[in-house]
Amino acid sequence: MSTEEIIIKDNERKGSTSNFPKLGCVILCLLLAFMTGIVIQIIVSGARHLEELVPYSNVEPIQIPEEQGTEVELNSIRSKIKTFDQQISSDSSEITELTLSVKDINILIANDNYLSDLRNEYFFKEIKSDGTITALCSRKMRKFLPWQERKYWNGEMTLKLEVLNGAVFLRVSNFKSSNGLLMPENLLQKWRSQDQLELYKNDDHFADSLKKINSVRFAENLIILSTEKNNQPD
Repeated sequence: MSTEEIIIKDNERKGSTSNFPKLGCVILCLLLAFMTGIVIQIIVSGARHLEELVPYSNVEPIQIPEEQGTEVELNSIRSKIKTFDQQISSDSSEITELTLSVKDINILIANDNYLSDLRNEYFFKEIKSDGTITALCSRKMRKFLPWQERKYWNGEMTLKLEVLNGAVFLRVSNFKSSNGLLMPENLLQKWRSQDQLELYKNDDHFADSLKKINSVRFAENLIILSTEKNNQPD
């Protein structure tokens, strides 16, 4: 190869290399535009969804009752939870159960730091034998735009606890706002798909403990969690 050919080839390489930074900038700009479009779409969709929820929300929270309980009651609840936790963490094959009443749950919410995010937002009213759980709530709604006014879910929430061989879910089944309006089905669908225990499942110990709970029974104002497997018919 002659010296001239080498110089020409070298110049061609330099010329083609100089296009890479330009190409990179174009790709980066396209990616930024794409991501910006997604963010705007999320905000717009969220704002529209929020508008749909306005009739079922309030601008002020409501006063939620609190069940402080006595020191003796609190220690007794903590003791039976600790005993249950130790038993399910052991290698024992014995069936073990944990019974919690509506009052027990409310006392824990009022006193336990682990459940502090539920304080002043939830108060459990009733547990029926068919598994229907009713709670008063005053829960903050998400703000999609920083200048939007804060709104609250104020009213009565109906929940269902589902347990089957290590899979535990708590889902909203219905919501009646404090102004008497029942939330329509199309708005409830998304809520029903969410597991209200999801945040706590980020705690490894809590998540591992749930995996050892295989069934649940209900009595009037009582939940009985059990390690006994629930054999479903084929």
